[in-house]
Amino acid sequence: MSDKTRVFKARFTIADLRQQRNHQEVFTTALVKNESLEHFILKLLGYCLLSYDKDAVINKQFDKLTPDVSIKALDEHYKTWLSVDKPDAEQLIKIAKNVDELLILTAANTDWLADVQTRLSFFSNSHIIEIDQQFIDDIRAGLTRNLSWDVIIDDTSLMISDKDHCYETNKFDWH
Repeated sequence: MSDKTRVFKARFTIADLRQQRNHQEVFTTALVKNESLEHFILKLLGYCLLSYDKDAVINKQFDKLTPDVSIKALDEHYKTWLSVDKPDAEQLIKIAKNVDELLILTAANTDWLADVQTRLSFFSNSHIIEIDQQFIDDIRAGLTRNLSWDVIIDDTSLMISDKDHCYETNKFDWH
């Protein structure tokens, strides 16, 4: 039986200006055992970034061998594999060799990022999405079990608003 304080009802209205898409996503999700709130928030943000594709799936498990968010092709290989937070660098290199596109969504300006960025630069199919830690911390501070978010994504920023707060990235680099 799951802990009800870990279950969230998500209602996202997403305006993705990068993909020129506007859509809604409604689902129930949960913070799984051993998953940090930061990882959970980044996973939700990653889903918002990829949800323009109807085949995008958020992983309901906390497993290093599966993507946090993914898009599979008809032949079941991963078109897009998105990992969040600070995934294992060696595992990322193996993944980059077997997927069409590897995305890593992580906090900006960390030692982990500096190390991984250099190593993944050899793979043209891998991209890092950096957002500022303050943005993540602000969302964490205002997190409730009812996630009614209006999300706006453009080339230089990510903004989330709910009935009480508005959060905007100070750093949103996709490279």
